[in-house]
Amino acid sequence: MILIAARLPHNANLTLQRRAGTCPSPWRVCSAVDVMLTDSARAPMASLATQKSPLGDHSYVLSQDVVHVWRIPVAASAAQLSEFSYLLSETERQRASRFVQEADRARFQLGRAATRALLSRYLARPAAAIGLVADAHGKLRMQTAPAADQPLIHFNLSHSGDCVVLAFSRTCALGIDVEAIAERAVSTDLIAYVMSEHEQQGLQSLPAQRQRAAFFKCWTSKEAFIKGCGIGLRAALKQIEVCVDPQQPARLIGAPAVLRPDEWALHTLAIPQGYAATLAVAAARVQIIDIAIDSWRDIAPVVR
Repeated sequence: MILIAARLPHNANLTLQRRAGTCPSPWRVCSAVDVMLTDSARAPMASLATQKSPLGDHSYVLSQDVVHVWRIPVAASAAQLSEFSYLLSETERQRASRFVQEADRARFQLGRAATRALLSRYLARPAAAIGLVADAHGKLRMQTAPAADQPLIHFNLSHSGDCVVLAFSRTCALGIDVEAIAERAVSTDLIAYVMSEHEQQGLQSLPAQRQRAAFFKCWTSKEAFIKGCGIGLRAALKQIEVCVDPQQPARLIGAPAVLRPDEWALHTLAIPQGYAATLAVAAARVQIIDIAIDSWRDIAPVVR
């Protein structure tokens, strides 16, 4: 069974203002009054309509201004490891062997194999011939550029718990992050490391039962943006400001000018309960096609 959902983008209209004083971060988030004054022009978020659809060739055609987000369950695919292990490079097999936990190994192997399998479909090339290399910050890219008659594909992946997510686009850089909310302890030190002072205040203002989800909304928003920009995770965490309210759409409120935050938008992804997931795209308007599959076999390459 394949679930496909499409939604239009949500475009916030929030004002960035300089922070006065000696705080090292050059930005401050708008005050409550600022939001009330500037948020009235915000376009309403389109409803998310999920429908069952057979997986056809159209699923591997990336149109202009469209992002495909694939969700693959780890548990259902781990038993099929022998079917996709041939897609891993020798370096990836060695890295997988060093994982202590079997679940971590399965997530890593499935993520790399699924990336090659989907790129193979998009580019009509043998999956085993698609080399993947990581840059200095761990972001994957194709080892060799596509042929002149093939489209450039931007892609990113993340995995946590029982979920691997992958995003693909022809037209814009992107980053994606998913976190299993129950799997990570949230300490005061971690909150202070990830969140700005203003975000921490926003976290504390929420009811206790929403604070854990708020932290992971913040975490996935920042990591998706940083991965999209292609910088190290520690580079600017507290200088990036995002919406933390889990009942509001994801929103990039401020970031260092060098990251060109005005070119980026954040999108909260439809994800099973117990997870938080955010997509960052370097585009003002995109259509997001959310494709949930049952297991690896739904995307297995036709030609090895």
